[in-house]
Amino acid sequence: MIKKLYRYTLLTILALFAIAAFGTAAFPQAKVPEIGPATFARIATYLDGIERSGFTGNVIVERDGKIVISRSSGMRDLERNIRNDSHTLFDIGSLTKQFTAAAILKLEMLGKLSTDDKIGKFFSGVPEDKSAITIHELLRHSSGLRGDVGGDYEKITREEFLAKVMASPLESKVGERFRYSNIGYSLLAMIVEKASGKSYERYLSENLFKPAGMTRTGYSLPKFDPSAIAVGYRWDGDQWGKPTDKAWDGDGAPFWHLRGNGGILSTTEDLAKWSIALRGNKILSSEAKKKLHHPRLRKNETDNPYYAYGWDVLKTDRNTFIARHNGTNNIFYADMHRYIDERLTIIHIVNKGIPSFVDVNNQIARTIFEPGYVPAIPNAENKENQVFSKELAAIAAEKGVDAAVASHKSRKAGVDAVERFVNSAGYDLMEEKKLPQAIEVFKLNTILFPHSGNTFDSLGEAYMEAGDRSRAITNYRKSLERDPSNGNAKQMLKKLGDQ
Repeated sequence: MIKKLYRYTLLTILALFAIAAFGTAAFPQAKVPEIGPATFARIATYLDGIERSGFTGNVIVERDGKIVISRSSGMRDLERNIRNDSHTLFDIGSLTKQFTAAAILKLEMLGKLSTDDKIGKFFSGVPEDKSAITIHELLRHSSGLRGDVGGDYEKITREEFLAKVMASPLESKVGERFRYSNIGYSLLAMIVEKASGKSYERYLSENLFKPAGMTRTGYSLPKFDPSAIAVGYRWDGDQWGKPTDKAWDGDGAPFWHLRGNGGILSTTEDLAKWSIALRGNKILSSEAKKKLHHPRLRKNETDNPYYAYGWDVLKTDRNTFIARHNGTNNIFYADMHRYIDERLTIIHIVNKGIPSFVDVNNQIARTIFEPGYVPAIPNAENKENQVFSKELAAIAAEKGVDAAVASHKSRKAGVDAVERFVNSAGYDLMEEKKLPQAIEVFKLNTILFPHSGNTFDSLGEAYMEAGDRSRAITNYRKSLERDPSNGNAKQMLKKLGDQ
């Protein structure tokens, strides 16, 4: 899975930091991690470094109810010279799903519905192939529904959306397998409205956000100051704009392709408040939170991580649980890690689509939990570095890794390779069935970025594709040495008979 870090976005990233198979039993309260001066210093150095490399967004670390790090970097509006600050509002993408799931469980607490209810209880004319779908299956992405039936900002009425969903063929049998479905969470938002008698956003505002002290989260009800909303930028600096400048419905929320599954605006501070609120029982009961994180799994389901109710849940080597989720439209990227047992939350949100920064939360977590760990700072993703990375990859493919290393050593000052660009070039060659050339490119990446678990993971995969079991094992082991949380390397070593 790490092999695809720089090739794909949401679904791959969700599974990025899998660790080991686990069950659903609760564990005793873990010790809240100490964050001493040396750890703070390493994190500060890292955050300074990624800002120099182009990181544009906010980072927050909450520990046992207190904000211990809050950092803003870059511009929320480059054209107006407005910097990001702690009040910047970002599009949090699929982090929206956790709120939808919590709203469903709140309604279940109030006796308004059951997660075992079939969708036919809330929608008329449900076709036979979808009649067995329950709320539980929508929450866990096991309904068999496809991912979407239209673009985020495509105008569509509720009735048109429902008609499209009901007419679309299932991609798998109900309850059979995980298939990430945005439309499933839009259906859940409709169920929230039907069960509560209120609009989706109104119900979230009154029953989730206000009790948690969140005053800057929603689609439009908080009456946001437009200047506080971050402008989105593509990785090369081209302006994408604000989400509120896109086509939204007349009721102040996105159309139904996005509503309930994404698009909510929030701040890192508000999301930290939400994480703190979930530790108590003010919003959700202990029973509801247990279901939120550890719902009923499919028969023989042993995958780690598994998708719970709006959260991706996995277990650490410390015998503790993480609930995490991210959201992206390839412009904005939001990532939230809740170390439930250790009472620690790490959140980062960016308004410039640079994939090299998807790993920020993991780098900070490793700095906190691994004594002496020094987080990796990626090189800047600018056009000049992209061109240079592609040139190096082409040299490696045509003349071998030694020639590419020599070219790298003689590079112009201020120019350097970017790991993901080199990695992507290697995968392009693999797709073209040019395995010897791909191996040379991946070998180059391990030399340029010797501390990256991802580079050795990719090289291991290339050797595995080439049928070289011994070298595949060697490189997957090296990947694990550099990143012990690399679940993909563990799985591949097991597959290769090395574990």
